[in-house]
Amino acid sequence: MDQVKIGEFLKNLRKEKGLTQEQLAEQYNVSRRSVSRWETGSNMPDLSILVELAEFYDVDIKEIIDGARKSEMMNEEVKEVAVKMADYAVEQKSKLLIWVRRISLVGVVLMAIVLGLQSFDYESGIGTFLCYVFSVLAFVVMVILSLYTNGLLEENAKRKKFVKGCKIFVLIVGLIVGVCVLSFIMKVMLALGMVMVMESAPFKNQAGIENYDKSKLLEQYGGDISELFVFPDETTNMLEPTFVSSLKTGFFDTDGYMILRGTYNEEDYDAEVQRISSIECTVEGITKDIKYDEESYALPAYVAIDGFDYEYEYALLDEKNHTITYILLSYPEYVDLREYEEYLKLDVDEYKIDDSLNRFSIYSRYYEDGVYIEYSD
Repeated sequence: MDQVKIGEFLKNLRKEKGLTQEQLAEQYNVSRRSVSRWETGSNMPDLSILVELAEFYDVDIKEIIDGARKSEMMNEEVKEVAVKMADYAVEQKSKLLIWVRRISLVGVVLMAIVLGLQSFDYESGIGTFLCYVFSVLAFVVMVILSLYTNGLLEENAKRKKFVKGCKIFVLIVGLIVGVCVLSFIMKVMLALGMVMVMESAPFKNQAGIENYDKSKLLEQYGGDISELFVFPDETTNMLEPTFVSSLKTGFFDTDGYMILRGTYNEEDYDAEVQRISSIECTVEGITKDIKYDEESYALPAYVAIDGFDYEYEYALLDEKNHTITYILLSYPEYVDLREYEEYLKLDVDEYKIDDSLNRFSIYSRYYEDGVYIEYSD
């Protein structure tokens, strides 16, 4: 079978009818490109269209396949067989598509439900955002597929207003998705910029008892490091108090340390130890007392936080000299504490923590079912 010869024959037949490729394509509801491919021999019409073309050009199918006219007319019996074959092919094709049509409709309904659930229970985050965007795109694809398989797209292809409306709809959806993606990228870049700026900022170092003001420290850092219950409100009854701090508020948390050290007379020392030992915190009806530790440090200690969220808050008791050292560390691995090793744990390996949420804290309680409750005044 010479397809080039067949294509040339089809081209001559069309010209005899005085039709353009566009006009013939519109008549058979195909694209102009399809007609062009028939006439160049790169592709052949479907059997059903071939029968219709034979009738339209008043030739028989054999003449089209041979690529030349014959003097005798097509045998009516042969023509009838060809028509039945074409009808059979169409029927088989319809049966094959019936399940595709049903599945496409079910897919549209399911995607609509998914989008509804995601919209009602949307939580910000890169994973959730990308899932939502891809769900919208999948919904659009399913709608187009459903329209095509059910024949609605072909029926409306000739309606210019419908086609124009579809294009506008796709453009609007594309613009919305594009704006969302662009907005998300800008937010991510802004957040990354803030992280880089804040994390590269230097630590703020202070030394001298005049820099200790518990209320200001709580106002500036309390939301990130602790409630500072171990630290005293006043230092007026201390003898020769000292205070040093090195802190930096990053994008996610505060890093650094505070160390307050003071000597008391015997009476004030006993009163301060009594205050520290009675510290407690109640969370959801559960009261947690401060922990007394005689093993972890060089001196006995009252501990309010021991590694919870990588924070440490405790008071070291030097009963012999009536001296108390109040210490707060936040992410100690990020700061240089070589000058203050005497205040750290005897075993430095204890600062290597795999699960900080299961460490001790009077301010928070971590439940087995994953519910996390933190103290707040």
